[in-house]
Amino acid sequence: MTAQRTAVALLLAAATVFAQQPAQLPTFSESVEVRVLNLDVDVTDAAGNPVTDLRKDDFTVQIGGKPVPIDYFALINEGTFHAPDLATAPPERVLSTYKQAEESAYVPRNFLIYVDTGYLPPGLRNRALSTIRDFTTRLGPNDAVRVVLFDRAPRVLVDWTTSKELVMAELAGMEKETVGMSRLQTQEQTIAMINGFSGSRRTLGSRIQLAQQYGQEVGAEIQDMLGSIQRELVTLTPLNGKRAFLFVSGGYEYQPGYVMAQYATGNYLPSMSNIDVRQVPERINAMIQKANEVQVTFYTVDATGLTGEGTPAGEGSPATNVLAIEQRPNLRFAAQQDRQTPLQMMATDTGGLALLNTNDFQQGLSRIYKQVSNYYTLGITLSKLGITGYQKVDVTVNRPGLTVRSRKGWAPMTESQKIETRALATMETDLSYSAIPAKIETAPATPDKKVYLLPITVLVPAEALTFVPQGEKESARAEFYIGAVDDKGNTSPMNRQETTFEIPAGKPKAGAFVRYAAQLQTKKGNYRIVVNVRDPQSGKMGTARANVHIE
Repeated sequence: MTAQRTAVALLLAAATVFAQQPAQLPTFSESVEVRVLNLDVDVTDAAGNPVTDLRKDDFTVQIGGKPVPIDYFALINEGTFHAPDLATAPPERVLSTYKQAEESAYVPRNFLIYVDTGYLPPGLRNRALSTIRDFTTRLGPNDAVRVVLFDRAPRVLVDWTTSKELVMAELAGMEKETVGMSRLQTQEQTIAMINGFSGSRRTLGSRIQLAQQYGQEVGAEIQDMLGSIQRELVTLTPLNGKRAFLFVSGGYEYQPGYVMAQYATGNYLPSMSNIDVRQVPERINAMIQKANEVQVTFYTVDATGLTGEGTPAGEGSPATNVLAIEQRPNLRFAAQQDRQTPLQMMATDTGGLALLNTNDFQQGLSRIYKQVSNYYTLGITLSKLGITGYQKVDVTVNRPGLTVRSRKGWAPMTESQKIETRALATMETDLSYSAIPAKIETAPATPDKKVYLLPITVLVPAEALTFVPQGEKESARAEFYIGAVDDKGNTSPMNRQETTFEIPAGKPKAGAFVRYAAQLQTKKGNYRIVVNVRDPQSGKMGTARANVHIE
């Protein structure tokens, strides 16, 4: 199954100038482009405690197998820059901080909490959620949180907010929900069908077919989830500071259907010809690469924890304690390894932590809190690299006995890719850019065969754009990123348009607006139109939204 798209298309657009209109839009954040790669590096001793006395010369960074110079270096200790590190920190980190005192500045932490209930019985889910609520109380006033629940499909419970009370209330409400366990239930049902009825086991061919169907059904749901996670990564990109993705799950199968095929055939190494598993590993690798590109770190939690032998599936570890699989110790290990492998990959390859095989979630989340609050940030000027494509990243220190965690890969993004990614984030969330206070006006939609044509006009303050004198005229270029979201959360493709506004030379710009007219093709329904305006000369952006009902 692929991500759903709304039936919205941009048909045509035109620019006009100067209308006198007031405009004031609420905003959330503003982003500044700096051509520096920031590598956050966690260094701990043998006891797991942060090491905070290293210098720049103690680190070595290799990208694509080649050493690169470290141009900026700073220690973030308890979430704060301290002098003299402010003078040597990467520019983007300094720009994103909140000043606390004359010689210190706080780095905000952004947590996307994503709860996958596919393999989580309510009891295990609630145990993890209770600990996450306690974890939330430790966040600072400038830390932001977004909460997403995946139960067969993604559902945003809390959009980006700094309100800890709102987040805790939604997490408490999630504990009362009885749905979930979709992949666990599918597993139990498949095992029951493989075993047959009245003690009569099915033929080998029939059992293999059931395992294949299981792999396809579970694999499709996992792919939907991975697509959702990759879209959620985009929502972190406009946020300044530390970007953390907390993934709470019972794990998910790296090779959907493989362990079920082992059970169905009685063979610990079944032929993979009947089980299609290639797409899930490929999607996982693509998701990890995207996380590294946008500098997001995964922290993964296997909420099944440790359970005793013979624990019923409804209470214990899902993929390993279903009665039929539990009778075969080799399958128990294979099932656990298969569902934990993606969690380990997500955390290790992005420089995070994977909490596996533990019931002490309080201590585990405390380790995560330490890592997002205590780390080194290394800045590397991109113009010195001259590399393209995804590259392996390796960070080491010259002091023995220490553990170093940092992302294992990175790829440079073009300016246009960065801008489009940030524009997409404003479609998926309520985040806004504020430097250009644009506004959308809509006119009534008119029927056009099986669709409707919706005229929109974007009003942009003339003084927010960079006008350049050209004889008797002044001209300014502007980029428009236009998209729509329906009331089910489905998004349209992002459409980029560029235009040039011209005005008489010397004409006052204060209080004046330029207009950009476009026509959208839609079907019936409720839509949120999102337009991002960018001034390419200054790099400033602004976000405007309008809700429309088409009938």
